[in-house]
Amino acid sequence: MDAWKRDVERIRQATGLPIVYLNVAQEEIEAVRAAQEQSGWEIVQSGSFAGRALMVAIRPAQWPDAARSLLTLLLTKPEQAGPAQEQVTAWLTEVAAGLPASPPDGLEQHWAWREKRVCFLLESTRSEGLFELAILQPLLHDFFKGALVSLFPLPPSHLLLAVPVSALDGGDAENWLEWAYGLHDLISTELMENVRVILGPAVETPVLLDQALTDCLRLSRALQKYRPKVMVADRRQYPLEQWAASLPSDIASLLGDTLLHIMPAPKLSREQIQTLETLFARQLNVSEAARQLYLHRNTLIYRLDKLTEETGLDPRQFPDAVLLQLFLLFRQN
Repeated sequence: MDAWKRDVERIRQATGLPIVYLNVAQEEIEAVRAAQEQSGWEIVQSGSFAGRALMVAIRPAQWPDAARSLLTLLLTKPEQAGPAQEQVTAWLTEVAAGLPASPPDGLEQHWAWREKRVCFLLESTRSEGLFELAILQPLLHDFFKGALVSLFPLPPSHLLLAVPVSALDGGDAENWLEWAYGLHDLISTELMENVRVILGPAVETPVLLDQALTDCLRLSRALQKYRPKVMVADRRQYPLEQWAASLPSDIASLLGDTLLHIMPAPKLSREQIQTLETLFARQLNVSEAARQLYLHRNTLIYRLDKLTEETGLDPRQFPDAVLLQLFLLFRQN
């Protein structure tokens, strides 16, 4: 389980006795067990999760009886095994499809979490769809320092992760967003795969996974439509895009037509669109936007003054910024 690796290291440092933590694929269990026994090791604790076998082994000849009797007390007791992985995945798959779905019976009782878990939604941009878990799991295991991460593949292209808060060094949403960026870099570098990573909420119990998934998918769909270049985001970001993506297509079209009656459609260059989108993403903070665009602040102010002169709308003023952002959402897209 996720705590055994830390327990083993603590026991080894405190006692100097030979003890190891093993994490192997399920199909390798028997071969690893035989190799350990042949080398004089004994498996004293074992468990499994998401296709991985977790074991703790000692050299019994070097362990005094008294120390051996205390060993089970020093190893963190595993969480109760919840309903089958397939059951939870089937439930979340129905949620992702927008179907009415209830969690598996006894989910909270049978899968009692000791701490909150932070949700990350991974979205594959490959035409083949879902991730290859056999390749991804070892990467995630190392990335999250051996923590027991719950993985739920959701066809056709999503994977939901539930990560114990302790594996993320505690922290808050800002810290967790850095982990999301790290996840994106890991998968892009190691698997050469372009993936979108969305940070969801920290949930207290597994029955809340459905709402966390719904929140993440709402942002995922909004980014697909309006911000396809954004590859890492927090579910609380881009509220206007999420609202726009939730509208029926006929309503969105009507809003676009209405905007034309409110103001003439400004002809914006690619540079101006990038400038506006960066300014909006930084909550109209000119200094932050300039830093993001690698511009001197005065250069950005010049650009914004020129845009105001051409459109009659000042994006530094909230009412004008809303009109310009709506224009980008409904007319440019």
